[in-house]
This record gives sequence, C-alpha cells and structure tokens, in this order.
Amino acid sequence: MKMSLIVRTTTKLVSPFLVVYSTYLMMYGHLSPGGGFQAGVILAVSIILLITSHGYKKVRKTFKFWEVQLIEGVSGVFLVSLGIISLLFGGFFFNFLRGGSFGSLLSGGIVPLFNIGVALKVGAAFTFMFYILLRWVEHD
Repeated sequence: MKMSLIVRTTTKLVSPFLVVYSTYLMMYGHLSPGGGFQAGVILAVSIILLITSHGYKKVRKTFKFWEVQLIEGVSGVFLVSLGIISLLFGGFFFNFLRGGSFGSLLSGGIVPLFNIGVALKVGAAFTFMFYILLRWVEHD
C-alpha cells in the first residue's frame, strides 16, 4: 500500500530529526533522562517510519539487511568487550575511565560508551526484526 504524498514528505522531514534526537540521547543519556535503550528505539522508529511510508524495497536499498545485521553484531561484541575489559580493571562493567567534572559530557566514564553500544544494539535489533517480519509478509 502506497502512502500519500503528505505522509511520505512528512516522514522524510521528521526522520532526520529523530536520528539527531537519538544521537543526543546516546551522548547525554548519563546527564539527563534517557539513555541507550530510548535512543535505540527512536533510531529504529525513524527507519521503520521510512519503511512504512516509502515501502520496504525502496528503503532496503539505503539501509541494507546485511548492514543492519553487522551493526547489531558489532554492537553486541562491543558491549561484551566493554564488560570483559571492565572485569580486568576491577569488576563487571567497572567504571575504569575516571575523571571529568560533574555535569560535563566526559564525566560519565564508561556510561556514555555503554549508552552508545546499547543504542546501536537496540536500534539495529528492532530494525532487523522489522526486516525479518517484512520478509515473512513478502513470502506470504
């Protein structure tokens, strides 16, 4: 089903702002409400909006299946590596990056890195699940 021109145009305008907001939540999740999971969901919603308004085949050319799968896998490996490296420094997800001043972007230690990893994992996983569901619908 093809969406109207208004829906397609609005989605094209809104999706970049959702990506920017998701990036903001990834970076500042340790300083303000929000975090990696919320950022990942918003990131996935921006892609799912494009898919529902423009169609799976058109969006699939830009956001390829294997790229989403790769981002999901690499972010999972990154999170596990972060936990293992932290274990070497004193505990599971131990905050080994000290320093910074209160309220600044680099004051969170490994928390911003963890937020970025979780956001990419969640965003790619939701997009990946949506792709799989659409493949199943295409074959039906």
